[in-house]
Amino acid sequence: MCMLKNIINQTNYKTYKGFMQLALPLDTSLYLDPNDNMFGFLEAVEGVDFSKYVKSIRSNNTHSHDKGMLLKTLLFAFSEGHRTLSEIEQLCKTDIRYIYLSNEERPSKMAFQRLTADLTASIDQVFFDISSHIAKDLMLCDMDVQYVDGTKIEANAHKNSFVYKKRILNAQDRLFFNISEEILQLNEQFGYSYPIEGFYDSQSIGYICQYLMEVMIQQNIELHYGKGQRKNDIQRYYDQFMVYYEKTMEYEYWLDILGERNSCSKVDFDATFMATKWDYYNQSGITRPCYNCQIGVSDSIIVNADVFQNPGDTVTWEQFMERHASYYGEYPKKPVADAGYGGYDNYLFNISHGIDLVQKYNMYGKENDKKFQKKKFNSYNWKKNEDGFKVCPNGRVFDQYERDSITYSRKNNPMISQLYSEKDHCKGCPFKEQCTKSEYKTIGKNVVQEELQASVNKNLGTEEGRRLKRQRSIQVEGAFGVIKQDFKFTRFTRRGMKNVKMEFLLVCLGYNLRKYYIYRNQNKQNNKILN
Repeated sequence: MCMLKNIINQTNYKTYKGFMQLALPLDTSLYLDPNDNMFGFLEAVEGVDFSKYVKSIRSNNTHSHDKGMLLKTLLFAFSEGHRTLSEIEQLCKTDIRYIYLSNEERPSKMAFQRLTADLTASIDQVFFDISSHIAKDLMLCDMDVQYVDGTKIEANAHKNSFVYKKRILNAQDRLFFNISEEILQLNEQFGYSYPIEGFYDSQSIGYICQYLMEVMIQQNIELHYGKGQRKNDIQRYYDQFMVYYEKTMEYEYWLDILGERNSCSKVDFDATFMATKWDYYNQSGITRPCYNCQIGVSDSIIVNADVFQNPGDTVTWEQFMERHASYYGEYPKKPVADAGYGGYDNYLFNISHGIDLVQKYNMYGKENDKKFQKKKFNSYNWKKNEDGFKVCPNGRVFDQYERDSITYSRKNNPMISQLYSEKDHCKGCPFKEQCTKSEYKTIGKNVVQEELQASVNKNLGTEEGRRLKRQRSIQVEGAFGVIKQDFKFTRFTRRGMKNVKMEFLLVCLGYNLRKYYIYRNQNKQNNKILN
């Protein structure tokens, strides 16, 4: 029996073009341009011990990754404006820079998800350590001068998912009135002695429901529901009070979530409804669930950042300055801000902590506003005589002391205003109807507040002060422009205060890293020109 042999045709091997030749070098970083942003990123984070922020020890799972490597890859992705985890997962498979940073491990989006869950507790330290290293060590920024501003960034919630405290309180008042009426009828019909009060909690209403249920059990009263079923009087009261109990529980639940805020969202409880501006990024001008994001910029680097739930910028000042001092060991010497941050309490806080008064106030610069100058009956536009008293448009001097008016600020600081009037009490004045609706006009003089505002005018009226005002518009508003326009960050993708804060600080870190790329490349280019 002869054996068949396979005849190999050598020409088939010559015409096959599908093979791939292994090429050197094996180090993927050698394929990159020396001016690539990745090398600038590695310079910026050089010496940073990522093991302080996340647990970098691998588990026994063969698919686990070193979390320090994941954090480094995540920061580089945010510096290029990539925030979605699925996008970062794809980059780790296709982009040679991310392949190099991830040690060719191809981490999944769930690996990054687990990392961000751990990062919420340490994100403050990550932000301040890296930002301080870039600002102080690499770019030699002047930390004494800081430009502060804030913006509203929309939360990951529906605009119609609102909960307003005022509506709840009004509905609660109507509910309490109905409960009082129902308790009055219950006491009259069955001789009970439940107290009628102006406020009821869910626990007290629950006790009434519990007692009525015990009465129905003792009297063997059957519960009837449905069409055509006649209910016992006790059951009717029981059903009604159960409705009150559920409503009272609901109102207490939302009031507890709201706390001191006036609104929140049903989708993201930590978000507050705020009136957003009509600008390039928001073309609606409606009230939306947002977070108030604040940043402090020194020489184009964000050295301080935080997220607040209240819509007003004024109340964020003290906490924002304390945050800076807790991480850097001192307060900024000259924190420049717009009129939203200037106020009586904030000025007193600055003086007590050695901070210069370089924040504008509400009426700052109004004397140069031509439209405002036309309001001649506004006492702010009135001239002063030699003794410092106001003179009205009709030439009457308001030098008659009436009394002191004492009010208290948001921080319970006393504000004492001296009220002055004209000796004839505006009798016979032809402009009285246009000037005041009261019997006669009085004007207030707060000596302390006027001294504080005079100090602001002095600091901002110098050549350095004018330069600081120009730089504030350039630096801090320019930073928000890059974050919103270049990074496309106009809406949060995460929910809850911890997650939102982590996302915003990562975006600010990405901004700082990008700024360092530009600074590094410009220095290299300048050195080439000089050489």
